[in-house]
Amino acid sequence: MLDDIKAAEEAAAADKREAAVSARNLIRNGEDTANAKARSVIMAAREAAKATIAAANTEAQGKAKNLIHERAEADRFAAEAARKRLPEAAAYIVEKVVI
Repeated sequence: MLDDIKAAEEAAAADKREAAVSARNLIRNGEDTANAKARSVIMAAREAAKATIAAANTEAQGKAKNLIHERAEADRFAAEAARKRLPEAAAYIVEKVVI
């Protein structure tokens, strides 16, 4: 009877060790799967971020071109207005200097 108890205890200890190994393997496999999914999500997020940045850059370049064009147009109008008033300004200066 004592031998039966010892054999049962040894079988229980072996089952306990086997269960612990099995649990560790399950945890390790779960971690590996979770890490793989996390890497996949991170890569997808990086690609989405790259696409968003590229779209924002394109939009910003378009806005910058429009702004440059608008300012160049305003500068042309200001220069044209100044050229039209140049004879008047020259006459005023001559009048003030001569008189």
